[in-house]
Amino acid sequence: MTNFEYDGAVFDLTRSFVDVLGVEWEWHGQWTDSGEPLLVSPGLPDSPVPLPDVYRDHGPLITINPRPSAAQYRAAVDPDYAATVAAGYVESPAEFGARITPVVPAVVPQLTAHHLNPSPMEQTGFRGFLNTIKGARRG
Repeated sequence: MTNFEYDGAVFDLTRSFVDVLGVEWEWHGQWTDSGEPLLVSPGLPDSPVPLPDVYRDHGPLITINPRPSAAQYRAAVDPDYAATVAAGYVESPAEFGARITPVVPAVVPQLTAHHLNPSPMEQTGFRGFLNTIKGARRG
């Protein structure tokens, strides 16, 4: 028996678990007298704790999935790499550089003064506002 059900959750005891603080827990095949699996933390290998206690005190427990192999990575990126190369979808570094280099337009527009917003100092409303502040200091 490698599955254990507790509190409506089924735990696959062949896998390791991590609690909310990042502490790993794993089952080494030991059981309590009441039939609960004993989990061991690699930091405390001589202190097994029943799974319900770990779940209550440190949970929820998150299953650690095994790392994918190099072949699984290649299959995920391109399931048929040889066919991709044979079809000619591989480009040289020069071709790649030419493809990603931005195209500069032949005529670059030049900005002139009328493209810019006028300075607030040259606007009569702002200058008038400054004059009211200046006048308020005198009064």
